Amino acid sequence: MSELIDVLQRIMQDNQQAQKPADVAMGRVVSMSPLSIQVESTMQAIPAIALILTSAVKAKTATVQGGEGGTVVINEGLAEGDRVVMLRVSEGQRYIVLSKA
Repeated sequence: MSELIDVLQRIMQDNQQAQKPADVAMGRVVSMSPLSIQVESTMQAIPAIALILTSAVKAKTATVQGGEGGTVVINEGLAEGDRVVMLRVSEGQRYIVLSKA
């Protein structure tokens, strides 16, 4: 009887893990060209192809109209050494970079 209970508990745990669509992960930008981010819980850096950047981490500038003109930095974007908050999706195959930590 205890074996049946153990099996049922394992099935419930597996089911709960399968229903988790995403996990939060912390990382650090290790390279900008090409972009790669080191996840604290792994040894390998994540390459740019597996990263999805949100507008919160993309560099943005705007041209000033009137006056002396010029450009204004709205968002500096990512830089080497920045700590970032990410969502792990597609069973760890892709990461969405949400913001700087």
